[in-house]
Amino acid sequence: MATTGPAPKRGVGFLPPPDFKGQSIAVRLGRRIRDPINGWLSKQSLIGDDPLVDPSELPGLVELGRHWRTIRDELLPLLAERQKIPAFRDISPDHRRIATDSKWKSFFLEGYGFRAEENCARCPRTMALLKKVPGLVVAFFSIMEPGTQVPPHRGVTKAWYNCHLGLVVPEGKVGIEIAGWPVGWREGEWLVFDETNMHRVWNETDEDRVVLFLQVRRPMTWRGKLAAKALFKMIRHSSFVQDVRRSLSAR
Repeated sequence: MATTGPAPKRGVGFLPPPDFKGQSIAVRLGRRIRDPINGWLSKQSLIGDDPLVDPSELPGLVELGRHWRTIRDELLPLLAERQKIPAFRDISPDHRRIATDSKWKSFFLEGYGFRAEENCARCPRTMALLKKVPGLVVAFFSIMEPGTQVPPHRGVTKAWYNCHLGLVVPEGKVGIEIAGWPVGWREGEWLVFDETNMHRVWNETDEDRVVLFLQVRRPMTWRGKLAAKALFKMIRHSSFVQDVRRSLSAR
């Protein structure tokens, strides 16, 4: 993980109230109540509440990372058919506020218990490796084409972490800022962070940037685990996930 500047401090980087236009009622409600819920979840964390996390804190990530070339070998033929990979904004309407054009693409594998079977069949070795990651919530290839800009935003919950495994990382102006701290990706390395901190992404190079994007459950006390399990079920049945499932014919 490449970094510059001072390390981010805990709790830094909350956005002002977002523009809820065009978002589902469930997502709007979730964003309004997320801060008190996340405050409680942070107290249930077994590994602290820092914005950036050592990948060794999450079971299975280090071992998965050792096979990054195997995963990339399955990715590269997909990139050759880039025109068939949908834009993230088309898969998930609730993300159109931050996915403002079609340069951010997503090759979805699985999420919230649903699988895009046709996509998974094209990545059998990757899927076999993902089975060894406990607490997996979401998995997809995140492709940011040249000129991609994702504005500052923050995710909904501390129940799980965003985990990026660098697969194709060009040289130059490409990176992510988390809690005011510019960081970057390296091929074969993990970048793991708490999505509730404000973050933005850019790719100002002439090449694609691709990561294997996972969401993995945070290690927590038994109370936190029960709350995360309930949240998982609630989100699984929300319009946010169901829109994605229908657009990909996932099941």
